[in-house]
Parts: sequence; C-alpha cells; structure tokens
Amino acid sequence: MRRLGVFLLALALALPASAQFTMAECYEGGVITNRFGETMPMRLWRHYKPADRPVPVVVLLHGSGECGQDNSAPLRAFGAMHNTILLDDELPPALYVIPQCTRGNPWVRAIAFKPDYRQPRYPAPALRTVKEFLDQLVAEGTADPDRLYIGGFSLGGFGTWDAIQRWPNTFAAAVPVCGGGSVEAAAITNAATTSIWAFHGSKDPAVPVDCSRRMVAALNQTGVAVKYTEYPGAGHPIWDRAFADSAMWRWLFRQRRGKVEEAEGGGSMLGDFFRQLKSYVTPE
Repeated sequence: MRRLGVFLLALALALPASAQFTMAECYEGGVITNRFGETMPMRLWRHYKPADRPVPVVVLLHGSGECGQDNSAPLRAFGAMHNTILLDDELPPALYVIPQCTRGNPWVRAIAFKPDYRQPRYPAPALRTVKEFLDQLVAEGTADPDRLYIGGFSLGGFGTWDAIQRWPNTFAAAVPVCGGGSVEAAAITNAATTSIWAFHGSKDPAVPVDCSRRMVAALNQTGVAVKYTEYPGAGHPIWDRAFADSAMWRWLFRQRRGKVEEAEGGGSMLGDFFRQLKSYVTPE
C-alpha cells in the first residue's frame, strides 16, 4: 500500500502543473464588444506568458446545442480537447478563444446543406463580432497575424467554412468538423488560401456527409490537396474525437498564413470524386 502511495505521488509530480487544472479553471469568462456596442460571451485561456507575445490564437466555434448566453455550455462541448493540449509539450504557447452565439444570432445566416447554396453577401453579426475581436488582438500585439486558427463543429463547422471563404488570407489553418460551405468559384478560391483539415462521420444523420465531401472535392479541383478525415460508420457527434486528436493540433500549429500545406502525399489534382475519397478518408 505504501508503495502504491509513493507511485501515485511520483506520477502526480511528473505531470505538468497545468494538467491539474480543469477546463473551467483555465478558461476565464469574458465579453466581446463590437463596434456597435453589442456584446457576446466568451471564454478565454491565456496559455502563454507575456513575453511570448505575439502568440497563435485559436478560435473555436460551438454547435447549435451550445447557443445561449450562459458562457459555460461551449466549454463542456470542447472538454475532450483539454487534456490533449495540456499534456502535449510540443504545442506552443497560445491564446484559445471560445465565443458563444445565440440561436437568434448564429454563426451563419443560412446553413449550407445543399450543393446550390450561395454564401450571403454579409457575414452573420455573431461571426463578424468574432472577426472584429481577432483584428483587435492583432492590433494590440497579442495575436500573431500569421498564426490565426479557426475551428468548429456542426453550426460552428459551417461558421468555420464561412469565415475562411469570406476573409481569405486571414487564417493560417481551419478545422471544420461536420460542416459545409459554398462551392461557388470565388468562395472556393478564397478558402484555398487557408490550410484545411476537415472531419465528418460517414453516417451523420444531422449534417449530410456530402456537405464536407463536396467542399473537399471542389478544393481539390483547384489543385489544393485538403486533409480530410471521414470516420466510417460514425454519426454526428464526432467533435470529441476530432479535437482530442494530438496529430491534428500539431499539424494546426505548423501552419502559417500564406503557406498552404498540402495533405500527406498530396499536391496533384485527383481525377474524380471517388478517387479523392479513397485517398483522403481515414480508415478505422
């Protein structure tokens, strides 16, 4: 029994000190205020020291189930990624931002379910507010403009696609999970300025897997090789699996604005849609 106690003590001492803190303890509550004086709840994790600035900034957009103003539901949705980030010594210091939108003011004005979806002329007010906040972080010297990253799931996945299609050459990398966007030529050209790793479940009953497949296919037709992981047989709630993937986080932080990284073995245009899926769907 004594040996077990000594072993547990040694294990606790071996773990990083930050690993002992919960997500709620790491992410402090805050408010984003846009130029119109409108406010949005957010959670902010300053996982860096002042001397590290400017730092990478990761924006994480929640799904429709986390909409509201309680400033806590989005934290629970991204809980699976927390220990992955804490325990990976290869990840750099960074600022993590989890904003919260409402059902009346979601990340996008319309959901891109169908192939003929056309991106609205103006961004949803909630997404515009997040973009203004990022611009502010860059202007004050907190954020590195070459290392802005965005990701999200479900509603947030659609918001992620919308952001990189609306503001080209802004984000170094994006991780849209079970989302979709516009396949219009201009929108795809804009998205091609960002390194992308998309995720989807092949049996998603809420967001058809074709939403991600057609985005990847359209980008590949421009000569950009997008990383795409499709979980065979998986349904809608795959975000825990995607955001807890340490390989994804290491890939994300390697990206720099203006330097789109091709997928492993990529670089060439794929001949047809099914050939593309064979190359980019990750088997179990």
